[in-house]
Amino acid sequence: MKKKYLAGIACLAVLLTMLLAACGSAGSGTAAQPSDPENGTAAQPSDPADGTAAQPSDPEDGAETQPPAAADDTESQPSANDTETPAASADSGETAFTPGTWRSDGGQYYFFDEGGTTGRTASLEDGTGVGFTYSVAGTEAAFSMGAADNSSACTVRRDGDTVTLEWADGTVEHLTYVSDQGSDTFRFYTNQELADMALAFYREQSGGQTAGSLEAAAQTNDDGSVSIQVYENLGDHNSTAAWYTVDRLTAAGTDGSGSSVELAG
Repeated sequence: MKKKYLAGIACLAVLLTMLLAACGSAGSGTAAQPSDPENGTAAQPSDPADGTAAQPSDPEDGAETQPPAAADDTESQPSANDTETPAASADSGETAFTPGTWRSDGGQYYFFDEGGTTGRTASLEDGTGVGFTYSVAGTEAAFSMGAADNSSACTVRRDGDTVTLEWADGTVEHLTYVSDQGSDTFRFYTNQELADMALAFYREQSGGQTAGSLEAAAQTNDDGSVSIQVYENLGDHNSTAAWYTVDRLTAAGTDGSGSSVELAG
């Protein structure tokens, strides 16, 4: 009897242990998770510590994700030097002679036509000149003045609006760009015309003096202006009556005292 009683107590103990184990499993507090449709397992939120998924930043911990810096852009951008078109060399044949009018320190104008092969000259003294053809290869040029068999070679060097011609005979000539007008439209007063105008102006201003010995001569200055001397030839020397410095294109300027004059009236 006592043995049956002990066996019954043992069975109850086993049942109680099993019951407690079952209750402990049901009360563990693990929440049900939505299923992962791909693997049938519960989808777990990623752990920021293991780097398996990007997490929104936490404003409290300062780990806010920053946009990539411009320097980190993987697309290669052209630099300013890559996109900028380099200026044409001033010594190249294409840019050596801009079409228009160039004044030479050799006492003439050069008129270069569109197209880069033809032009003409005009003397500052009296306006006479010749037509020419030319060709440029790099810094070397060849001019045929007046006729195809009258060819002269020179080197060409350009600096801004000035071109230096070094001719084969050693002569150096400097040309300065003065106008985009060509020979058909560019107008100027020659030295002879300005001298005649200055003489007439002086006689008018001096009360009609008509002494036959009065003369006038004009010379071109380095800056392109023209100085004119009205004088009396006394044989062994000249007696100056007046000086005028004027613009070749307008015939306007100043006299020896700095007063304004307009020789063209």
